Amino acid sequence: MKVNRMLVRISAFFVLALGLGACLSNVELVDEIRAKENQAQIAAYFSKQGQSPTAMENGAYFFVTKSNPSGELATKGDTLSVHYEFANLITGQILDSTDRKANSPFTYRYGFTNPVFSQLMAYLREGEQAVLALPGTAQEFPGLPAYTPMKVSIKSYKVRSQEDNIKEFIAAKKYQVTETTEDGLRFIQLVKGTGDLPATGKVVKVKYTGRYLNGFAFDGNMLKTDSLSVTIGGSQTVKGFQKGIEKMRLGEKAVLVFPSSLGYGQAGSGSIPGYTPLVFEVYLAKINE
Repeated sequence: MKVNRMLVRISAFFVLALGLGACLSNVELVDEIRAKENQAQIAAYFSKQGQSPTAMENGAYFFVTKSNPSGELATKGDTLSVHYEFANLITGQILDSTDRKANSPFTYRYGFTNPVFSQLMAYLREGEQAVLALPGTAQEFPGLPAYTPMKVSIKSYKVRSQEDNIKEFIAAKKYQVTETTEDGLRFIQLVKGTGDLPATGKVVKVKYTGRYLNGFAFDGNMLKTDSLSVTIGGSQTVKGFQKGIEKMRLGEKAVLVFPSSLGYGQAGSGSIPGYTPLVFEVYLAKINE
């Protein structure tokens, strides 16, 4: 999605200026007097609201305005959809916000993108709302003079784990899952094959297209003359792909959907980010004797 420019600019500067707990040189530190003024202004704001905020390592404070104890906590790699509002803490002037009427939240992958409110999301559960007060910096923004605290209001918040995203993908495609393994592989048979399952040690030739859940193709050989050789019982491909191939017979077509634990894991590979579930459309073309 198109990320709001104000969010990008503010996030980038606050991550740099506040350092998220990292040490900065004396030249970069906010003047002590200004810092004390900021703390007093933040304390006064929450006091006026009758709220007792929680302090964060970067000098910010937050208060949960709507609690949801049963909500899901985000883990790295989850997709977060957040409706937010940035405002001048002192004047209340709104600086930036998502479009809630059109239900167009800011969506990002937790642990990979760091918006200005990224640390706050470690404390919030799905369905909760909160107010975050950030101390000012020497940087000026329209409506936010230098050394002016900023208020971030989290208006709504959804967590989508890999499992959630996989289920939504399958539902949207209206696939009928043939088999789901304990480790999360979905095997979806499109065209039934013939004969027996290839025995361990056999080499099969497959045509395939690898995609992300959003449909973007990152690899494949469907339009090429050559086929990929896969040894049954081997380990030359990622686990989800290998396990799916081993469930196929000659001439069979199938879709394999699996989480990153059966793919490229936390580290990812090349253009594939870590914690990415994958989809493979596969045709088993030949079994070598």
